[in-house]
Amino acid sequence: MLPHEAFQAWYGSHEVDLDWLEKPSRHQFRWRLPTNAWITATRQFSSPAALQKVLRNYGPRDVYIGTSAWLTPVNLPKRSDQESAPPVLIDHLVVFDIDFRPFCYRRLEQARKATQALLNWLDDNEDLSLKSISYSGGKGFHLIFTDNDRTLFSIPEPREREDAVRSSRQELLQRVLEQGFPVDPTVTADTRRIIRLPGSLHGTTGWACTRITREDLSRPLKMWVSTLPRHSSASKLRYFPYG
Repeated sequence: MLPHEAFQAWYGSHEVDLDWLEKPSRHQFRWRLPTNAWITATRQFSSPAALQKVLRNYGPRDVYIGTSAWLTPVNLPKRSDQESAPPVLIDHLVVFDIDFRPFCYRRLEQARKATQALLNWLDDNEDLSLKSISYSGGKGFHLIFTDNDRTLFSIPEPREREDAVRSSRQELLQRVLEQGFPVDPTVTADTRRIIRLPGSLHGTTGWACTRITREDLSRPLKMWVSTLPRHSSASKLRYFPYG
């Protein structure tokens, strides 16, 4: 892992990427410090510059964003909390996470091919609109979609709405798993899930989580991997994991 000063320097000169979000202020932000302590943002962020100021001071090793949009994304009560007023879910991004361990070129290329195959299948079989594709900075990729069916978000009772969305996402996840796609089964259906934020450094590899184009995803990794941003002391992407 990079030293704390390296993370502070990165966020002092690099803004995170929020351009793919309609309203970043509706999402929860969390980050992990080099000490492994977790911080949950106590304010909302609507611009990369505002978030950059905070990250520059903390120098986190990992930065994450929630996959759900909330009416009030600060101080979210846990789902198990039955006494607090439930948060109002406005939207939930459909996210698929594909990782192939360990961190090496050969496995990352396999992850790219699997992600491309999943994207093609979703195009043909589900009513989703592609919002973003990210290289995670580590061992794989994120596909992020919006759900074109807004019916569930009109359910008036907040807990019922969130439960219905989770159930719908679980059904979608099962369809994907039944097709044999190697997605992380803990991500897609979880309305409280956080994913790595584009523009942030992966604390273990030193490579930046980076949005890529659909064209990039369709091409062999060797044609564009050199363009991916990373810290000057980032881990080498070896063809095989050892040697």
